[in-house]
Amino acid sequence: MPVELDVSNPAHELASGMFPQVSWPVHRTAPTLFVPQSAVGRANEQTYVYRIHNSTVEQVDVKTGAAVNNLTEVFGDLHAGDAIALHPGDDVHPGAAVTSRLQPGQSISSLR
Repeated sequence: MPVELDVSNPAHELASGMFPQVSWPVHRTAPTLFVPQSAVGRANEQTYVYRIHNSTVEQVDVKTGAAVNNLTEVFGDLHAGDAIALHPGDDVHPGAAVTSRLQPGQSISSLR
């Protein structure tokens, strides 16, 4: 993300016209939820994740945030440990009965 900053440069390590790369740590006041990028669906200006609850598909509208590796930060009515569809395709829809399998390392992750 391009950002313009004024910084102190007493050692003259930065010169005019330079484009340095920086790491900017972000801290949240509450844990942040990440899901695999493939689990985030988009259609008709909606962004959603399909949650599997009691063997039924539920559509949960989300807003997305940061992307880290193959994970996407999501904000919505999701909780750490919720079972989600990893690939919401045309053959999966809200209300459908499904049999879910828990995949190691594929549930929602919670990070600070």
